[in-house]
Amino acid sequence: MAGLMRGFYSISEWVMRLAYVNILWMIFSLLGLVILGFFPATVAMFAVVRKWVRKDLDVPVFKLFWTTYKAEFVKSNLLGLIIVFIGFVMYFNFTIIEATVIPIYKWLYIPYTIITAVYILTLLYVFPVFVHFNIKLKEVIKNAFILMTVSPIVTFSKAVLTGVLCFLFLKFPGVIPFYSGSVIALLLMFLSNNLFRKYEKSRKDTTIKS
Repeated sequence: MAGLMRGFYSISEWVMRLAYVNILWMIFSLLGLVILGFFPATVAMFAVVRKWVRKDLDVPVFKLFWTTYKAEFVKSNLLGLIIVFIGFVMYFNFTIIEATVIPIYKWLYIPYTIITAVYILTLLYVFPVFVHFNIKLKEVIKNAFILMTVSPIVTFSKAVLTGVLCFLFLKFPGVIPFYSGSVIALLLMFLSNNLFRKYEKSRKDTTIKS
């Protein structure tokens, strides 16, 4: 009975933690008028979740969130600008391919579909890499791409489980304000953590954030 109560208490704590950081994520995204707030808030959320994954459950959540939000405001928005720009270019090119009446250009669907898949899968690593390694922005993107390519099983797991979570959130929209970002962040950070440990052993010169 005591074990059952401890388990229930532990689950309740995680429910509250995830809801709290998700609410912070949404509030601080809105404080930046979404356009300027989303990426710093997302980085801050991943920074908090990273601490949890690394067994630091007593971290002061609001303090870490706010400190990260301020410190990474410019860098995270530059990252967001790159992500959005690439996504926009890819979408624009897809509309051109869709509109063309030249049959040979339709073959571009195949390479562009592959490029789009690579782009989306790389995004699954970008924020975990950003908050874990103290590296320049171009290194964040490069390392995210490398980890995506050399870890197909983890990448596949991330893609499938993230897709399942997104489906569940759409199915039950009432939980979106409380768990949509934090649960996905926890999933992506958890799956990335073991990869980071292996990566750190092979790249001892890489600076890791505390």
